[in-house]
Amino acid sequence: MNILNVLSQNFGHGSRTRTPNDSVPYPNGFRGRISHDLSLCTGCGTCVYVCSPGAIAIHDEEGGKSVNWKYAEDQCTFCSFCVEYCPTLALGIEAKSPTILSERSQHYLIHSIDLPLCKECGRPTRLIPDVALIHLYGNPLPEEIESARGLCENCRQRMTGQRFVTALAGKEK
Repeated sequence: MNILNVLSQNFGHGSRTRTPNDSVPYPNGFRGRISHDLSLCTGCGTCVYVCSPGAIAIHDEEGGKSVNWKYAEDQCTFCSFCVEYCPTLALGIEAKSPTILSERSQHYLIHSIDLPLCKECGRPTRLIPDVALIHLYGNPLPEEIESARGLCENCRQRMTGQRFVTALAGKEK
């Protein structure tokens, strides 16, 4: 008898079918497509390293003056490890589901990242953005970090070596 009461109540409410325009709101923390902020990205490759399905790839362009960052939405498992481990906070998650696409090429997000030149030697280098430096070291930046901004890895190593030699020479006096 109880089942008849349930059926009569359900039939009394009318249709509950949603139309495509009447979608269910996404819950908090919904993980959708990855967004990429070019102004913060240095092409360091951390996102490539943590992406187990291989949905993100970085390829150096000829001449080394830029890198191509490529995201394949159709390979992504939406785990958000790339967002969690991005040191420059360049990656984010869109709170909407991926769109249905007819062509495989529409699933790709490709950005070209121009590498800035080292302020000392002029070689293209992957610099840490100011936002990330402030996040790591605070504002204002320590003098040693401020003086190393804009330098490639080799120039930073040379500068650190010179500081070390100077510190050792200063202690002997």
